[in-house]
Amino acid sequence: MKKYMKSLCMAGMLCTVALQAQAIDWDWGIKGGMDFTGSSYKGLISDIQANDNQGFFIGPMAELSLPLGFSVDASVLYLQRKTKFENSDNSSTTNYVRRSIDIPLYAKFTFAPFKLFGIFAGVGPSFTFDVKNDNLGEKLYTLIGQENRTPDEKLFDQKKQVSLNFMVGVALFKHLRASINYRTPLGSVTQTSKTGWEDILAGDFSSKDKMWQLVVSLTF
Repeated sequence: MKKYMKSLCMAGMLCTVALQAQAIDWDWGIKGGMDFTGSSYKGLISDIQANDNQGFFIGPMAELSLPLGFSVDASVLYLQRKTKFENSDNSSTTNYVRRSIDIPLYAKFTFAPFKLFGIFAGVGPSFTFDVKNDNLGEKLYTLIGQENRTPDEKLFDQKKQVSLNFMVGVALFKHLRASINYRTPLGSVTQTSKTGWEDILAGDFSSKDKMWQLVVSLTF
């Protein structure tokens, strides 16, 4: 009897492991979207205003599906952000562009009682590395029509940023997902002393990246 019970328990454990292994699945695909808002800038003179933030991102992704609706989502994205600066004194404008590699990671939970439709939520960090940025100091000096007194220095030179992301969205036909993301930076903002930049700064300069994003992903 004991041998029979042990054999039965062992068979049950093997079945459980097999079912869980079948529930784990890899999906590969592509992710892209748009930024609704971008960086905020403080310390600029009153004539210079930053507005019309926009951007886009696109790249490959992978999702590891786990039992009970949990999953892990990772992607490597090309992220490009643009901010339009305007001189309110003469209505001239200039565009400042940042180009980055963005690596967001999400722990997600999906509730999908029907095969064709589900809702999900997720949270996780993102690691952003700037690869090529315009020279913001040069852009702003051109905007006010003056020569940059410190051409070899950069007003804004943020190389990397760690952020925390929150997402909520819908899943259609299992392979198509659309979500709204909110991203907030972790740690201190980028800051530059006013010294040497008095023509374009009214105080110490700082920038903070808070973004609302529309994200669409398609897995295969």
